[in-house]
Amino acid sequence: MRKLLLSIVAASMTLAACNAQSGYKVTGTVEGMPDGKAIIATVNGSSLDTLAKADVKNGSFEFTGNVSEPTGAYIMVIGQRGAIPFMLENANITVNAGQAGLTVTGSEGQKIYDQFMAINATAQQEAMKLQQEYQAANGDQAKMQAVQEAYAKLMTDAQAKETELIKANPDSYVSTFVIVSGMGQMEYEQLKERYNLLGEKAKASAQGKAIAAQIAKLESTAIGQIAPNFTITTPEGESISLYDIKGKVKLIDFWASWCGPCRGENPHVVEIYKEYHPKGLEIFGVSLDNNKEAWVKAIADDGLVWKHGSDLKGWQSAPAQLYSVSGIPHTVLLDENNKIIAKNLRGDELKQKIAELLK
Repeated sequence: MRKLLLSIVAASMTLAACNAQSGYKVTGTVEGMPDGKAIIATVNGSSLDTLAKADVKNGSFEFTGNVSEPTGAYIMVIGQRGAIPFMLENANITVNAGQAGLTVTGSEGQKIYDQFMAINATAQQEAMKLQQEYQAANGDQAKMQAVQEAYAKLMTDAQAKETELIKANPDSYVSTFVIVSGMGQMEYEQLKERYNLLGEKAKASAQGKAIAAQIAKLESTAIGQIAPNFTITTPEGESISLYDIKGKVKLIDFWASWCGPCRGENPHVVEIYKEYHPKGLEIFGVSLDNNKEAWVKAIADDGLVWKHGSDLKGWQSAPAQLYSVSGIPHTVLLDENNKIIAKNLRGDELKQKIAELLK
């Protein structure tokens, strides 16, 4: 099942904004926070940038400093797990956390951020229930399909609510924070639609430019584009490329042996292949496994008789990176000239589209 659009451990967001106060003061108390050194940090790619340090005593702290731009930030104690997310700007900000939850006051951006987080919290709760239902289905294909459809609707509804908030706050750094946080899970069309909701000030910011760069990357594998070629290794140790595979219709199926939804979808794909392979359908299974034995066993156990390849690098798979795959199963449907026709179709939708193309 796909990752939630918004994650509280996501890339930080900055956007220039005028603020009368010259610096920030962040004070607060967190129940259970151990004594020690705490930091305010932002996420920069895969590393942390420390903005300020302070002592923690009896769960209380006080940070002072200055930011040139508002930013999504995290309070954490050095050597301890966990982080408290909040929106940092030059203002007097109070952060309190305990059994009653987290409250942040003094930051104008936080008010908007809390609205986004409320949407996310509700979606997370419902997603957890659906995941339990998926596991309880115990291989029942009809129930698993129903849960997947319910999950897709849940995500669509949550995204619609987020879209309305972005529309209401087009130049807020929080809006760009939300988009940057979730853009790793967005397809080209969705990300471009979100980007177009931003005001010119937001688009001209560093993070606005980062969104534009991601859109440019996704465009290369968008519907209507020629699918970029790639070469990987078959289970037999031979090299195979996407363009080596010939067919009237080609399906790139990104999956993995450890992926429950992928394994649940495999019987449908097998049925489709049996029916439409004689008419010109070819499938190229690209695995995000890192264990060859598990990968080969899953191919045999699920009866996946088409061509397969993997570089056994898991989520760092070169083809997955090339196609901006953020969740699996992930399908890409091509015509005989390697033009991308559709993406992320499953079950009956996938079968109907292939049937339409192979009339």
